[in-house]
Amino acid sequence: MLKTRVILVIVLTLPLIGCSNTNKITSEPPATSTNLDQQEPDKPYIKDDAIAAFKKDKNYSNYEITDYVLVEDDKLPLLKAVISYHDHEANTDSNLAFIYGDTILRVGFATNEEDDVKTYDIADNSQLTYVGDGAVTTSIRKIETNEVIDYKITFSHDVSTSTTSFEIVAEKSTK
Repeated sequence: MLKTRVILVIVLTLPLIGCSNTNKITSEPPATSTNLDQQEPDKPYIKDDAIAAFKKDKNYSNYEITDYVLVEDDKLPLLKAVISYHDHEANTDSNLAFIYGDTILRVGFATNEEDDVKTYDIADNSQLTYVGDGAVTTSIRKIETNEVIDYKITFSHDVSTSTTSFEIVAEKSTK
C-alpha cells in the first residue's frame, strides 16, 4: 500500500515539474567566469579571491602557498592570479597555479629528479612577478650547488580550440 502511494506521488509530481519554469532557466547560458565578470565589472579581484579559488582544490591540504601575484591584463582578461606553492606530497617548491576564470591550471617546473629528494627550492630573493602577456618570472635555487636559476613561465590559452599551454624558459641567474 505504501509502495503504491509513493509511486502515485511520483507519477503525479513529474508532470508538475515538467510544466514549471525550469525551461526558462536552462535556456539561459550557464554562469561561466566570462558571464560572472560581465555581471560584476566593478568588483576587483583581490588576494582573498585568489586564495579561496586555490583552496577549492581537493588536494589543497598537500599545498602551502609561498607567493602570489594578482593579474590585470587586457590581453588575458580571464587570467586573475598566479600562485606559487610548495607541494608537500611531491616535496617540490617549483609549482605554479594559474587562476583563469573559474579554472585552476597547474604547472610544475624544475621538478625533483629523484623521488622524495628535494633538489630545488625557491631562491631567497625570488619574487613571483607578472611581466605581462601571460608570463611570470621567479627564481629557484639548486640545493646541492646553491646555483640560482631564473625562470620565465608563460601561460597561453587559445579560445577557439580550448587549448592551454605553458612555455618554460630557464636562464642562469645574474644575481
